[in-house]
Amino acid sequence: MKKNLKQTETGKKMFIRMLEIAKKSNEKDLIKFLEEVLSVYEKYDINGHIIWKKDK
Repeated sequence: MKKNLKQTETGKKMFIRMLEIAKKSNEKDLIKFLEEVLSVYEKYDINGHIIWKKDK
């Protein structure tokens, strides 16, 4: 996993950016999908230093 650290960081940042765009476009299915993907990052504490601000 450590070898791929930069890739997971880039992935998490990409999903966060995509989520912001999806929210502006009100793409409900895409928002749900991206939130689920980001929750997996949090569940397994992958790139915890990259903060994802969940709307509650």
